[in-house]
Amino acid sequence: MGGRLRGEIERELTARGLHFTLAETTRPLHAVELAQAAAKGGADVVVAAGGDGTVHEVANGLMRAAADHRPALGVIPVGTGNDFAKLLKGGTDRHQAYAHLAAGEVVDFDVGLVSWADTTEYFINGMGTGVDVAVVHQIQHMGSTLPATLKYLVALIKSVIGFKAIPLKIRADGRALDRSVMIIAIGNGPCLGSGFWVCPRAVANDGRFDICMVHDLGYLQIARTIPKVMRGTHEHLPVVTMDQAEIIEVEAPAGASLFFHLDGELREAADPRFRIELKHTALPVVGGRARAPDAILARAAAAAQGRR
Repeated sequence: MGGRLRGEIERELTARGLHFTLAETTRPLHAVELAQAAAKGGADVVVAAGGDGTVHEVANGLMRAAADHRPALGVIPVGTGNDFAKLLKGGTDRHQAYAHLAAGEVVDFDVGLVSWADTTEYFINGMGTGVDVAVVHQIQHMGSTLPATLKYLVALIKSVIGFKAIPLKIRADGRALDRSVMIIAIGNGPCLGSGFWVCPRAVANDGRFDICMVHDLGYLQIARTIPKVMRGTHEHLPVVTMDQAEIIEVEAPAGASLFFHLDGELREAADPRFRIELKHTALPVVGGRARAPDAILARAAAAAQGRR
């Protein structure tokens, strides 16, 4: 999506005295290759101008570069969801993003490495499985006229109808958390699904993932739970389990295919298991602030206080 704003991007970066080379992607995963090439070429910063999918690819390219020659990740948020951008000081305002790119302040973020079968892939904001995978499928077949959060909400309502909770074997730093879940979300950042504050207390460089598990829900429970997840005030509901860990292993019943998403990008493990490992402060991020906005944290704290 950044291509349509090429003129603005050139103008704004030039006005701030930044030296840059623009490269446009032409196919899926092209941003991975471009980021790797930029790292090998000695770039100090590689900027993803796009949404969470573009950020995901650029982060994967940078993480495949040698740690001592790894450029910082910058973001100009021009996608629909921009969940990762909510962790930046400028948030989803791309005009503020230009200013923070010029300021050049860098914060090192944690990164997740997911392994399944013979495949590995990084994620920078969050991943998960359950009904949210069905939601991603729904979104891919919807028009682009709806706002991102409303689109996700409509897709979620459609997806939960008839959805059966998945019985999973879950290990979090060796602790058994086995249960049937509608959703298990692993958050490095607090916001997933274009505006759902699933892991509101997640801090992107604290050396731990936040885990949110939503148990099997009836329709009335769904209606009560969804608005709280949108606001980040769901942590103390009896149908929700929150946890933290550095290494997480998830396994579905034998014979089942396990679909999951990485920063909103769909993947499938034919061998129904995957392993998630945290790489602590592995990726420098320009303008990063690591934790959720204060307003979200305040809402989560107020909801917790109200249940005591």
